[in-house]
Amino acid sequence: MRRIVDIGCISHRYPDSTEVRICGLEFFMHEKEVVGLLGGNGSGKTTLLSHITGLLAPSQGEVSVFGLQPRREFKQLWKKIGVLLQSVDEQLIGPTVRDDIAFSLKNAGWPREDTENRVKEVMNDLGIVHLADKIPQHLSGGEKQKVALAGALALKPGLLVLDEPFSRVDQKSKKELAGLLKKITHRHETAILFTAHDLSHLPDLADTVYVMKQGELLARGRPGDILLDLELLKNAGLEPPSILELVELLRERGIDVPYTLNPGELADYLANILTGELSSKYDQS
Repeated sequence: MRRIVDIGCISHRYPDSTEVRICGLEFFMHEKEVVGLLGGNGSGKTTLLSHITGLLAPSQGEVSVFGLQPRREFKQLWKKIGVLLQSVDEQLIGPTVRDDIAFSLKNAGWPREDTENRVKEVMNDLGIVHLADKIPQHLSGGEKQKVALAGALALKPGLLVLDEPFSRVDQKSKKELAGLLKKITHRHETAILFTAHDLSHLPDLADTVYVMKQGELLARGRPGDILLDLELLKNAGLEPPSILELVELLRERGIDVPYTLNPGELADYLANILTGELSSKYDQS
């Protein structure tokens, strides 16, 4: 697969002379890849995203996205990426859902008929056709997020960047969003980069995971390998998934269950233990 993002060790100096460095591992992404960027508050996730989307330029080091320098070639880059902000209300600017999704297409000079067809296509993909004439600000949190996502996808980006997409929606909306993102990358072959501190959806969604702490990229690997490294997660200030905490408690009590992120696998293992103990008890009696 072709690399679409390449970042080495970079630093950015703000006007007040504050300097933020992102170093450690090289950060890279391939086309069609889904990457999760994990880290607590102040880890540098948003700074990294801002360099990728061209909102910031490095004082030192280089950033390449689709072979472009994001800040210097901002206009060309934004034809290739879509962005979903952490606060979706700031991203919804159209008087209706239909108008909001069409905004970037009109700015890009799409013909009216092509714009209307593309808006219908995106709304159908995300299941929001029934919201077409609604006022975005009057929608629920989950609905707003889908509309903002539709706007980010309107120009058929090769890379979709999402800042903490699971942080401000309920559990049902989180599951729907994870399903939509999987659908997007499979159907449209769009690469996705998302930041998160909620780890529950990583195994099903991400191909690759990076872990950050205070500007340092600590680790890169498959979701299962990263999430099973409890020492790494705790070092990065991340809360391990509840199922792993349960596994830890069981092992501390002498029950040698395997480390797993799959509730069904853990349930089967415990059921086999209990079944074996019951069978042994009845055999003895």
